[in-house]
Amino acid sequence: MKTIIIPVVAALVAGIAGASEAWSTNPAEAMQQAVAQKKGVMLEFTGSDWCGACIMQKKQALSLPKVQEGITAAFIPVELDFPRKKQQDEQTKAMLETYKKSYGITGFPTLVYTDAQGRPVHTVVGYANPDQVMKDAVTAAEALKTQQALTEKLAGRLTDEQRRNALVQLLKTVPQSSIPTFYKPSLEELAKLDPKDSSGIRAALNRKELLNTQREELADTFRQKNIHILAEQNPGEALSIMDGYLKKDGLLPEVKQAVLMQKVNLLMQQNRVNELEQPLKEAVALLPESFEGKMCGRLLEKLPEIKKERGRLKPGEEPPLPPGAIRATKMIIPPAPAKK
Repeated sequence: MKTIIIPVVAALVAGIAGASEAWSTNPAEAMQQAVAQKKGVMLEFTGSDWCGACIMQKKQALSLPKVQEGITAAFIPVELDFPRKKQQDEQTKAMLETYKKSYGITGFPTLVYTDAQGRPVHTVVGYANPDQVMKDAVTAAEALKTQQALTEKLAGRLTDEQRRNALVQLLKTVPQSSIPTFYKPSLEELAKLDPKDSSGIRAALNRKELLNTQREELADTFRQKNIHILAEQNPGEALSIMDGYLKKDGLLPEVKQAVLMQKVNLLMQQNRVNELEQPLKEAVALLPESFEGKMCGRLLEKLPEIKKERGRLKPGEEPPLPPGAIRATKMIIPPAPAKK
């Protein structure tokens, strides 16, 4: 199998200013060095002058000699900086945006560990302490070693069955989100060797694509209807819209759970605690082990206590907050309806 160098690497040959001196500022050059040294590349996507988690991770972890030693054992580190105060020329900004788009970066900090051709083998999103960064570097190094061995194997002469098995192993080794962009030739070859998709790889990718599409549609729909403003001005209509959305055909469990979570939040804001049990149970039943499922499960366990606590409040009073919490939305006990 031929080695594929992604277009972005071939195009971006200039350095990107702003990284610390200990790190490379030129991704394309770093990848050339990685080929010569038989290493991978670690791309750090950061906002050096505005992203608190990025600043903390650089200071507390990435700048430490022991952490850098752990990373550079198998990777050449590169900083891709997206500052807000620091000035950058238009060419540099364009380069950064191309990398950001190519790697699907949606939040900072993000560390993308790649092979020498820029194909991801491991991705980490969010702040990590020194120990976690070093563990991630080890995990990435192991994934890189496996990916390199499989890539080398696929470059040799294999039977169709051997190629199919190697391709399946390769595509299960790397981040699934990177396959359509960076491992497309491997995916296309596997489709020919495994037309029935016995590995389930294509089905999983199709489901992920559908999930992303449904999440975008949900966000667009609620944005168009100004659901958050409507929740304050006309909560009954907002709840009606949510209930209507839940009846859409073909919604994946993750999307239904997201709508139910918004419904639960709105009911809590309205102090309609007697209506919480059903949406909470529905959300838990959909995906018990998801973050939302576990959170709804905890709320369900505490529901009797919440009802009791809210029942003691007088009209006009706000429910108490947990220690250290900051009130984000106004929740006031509504007055009792007037007697006719």
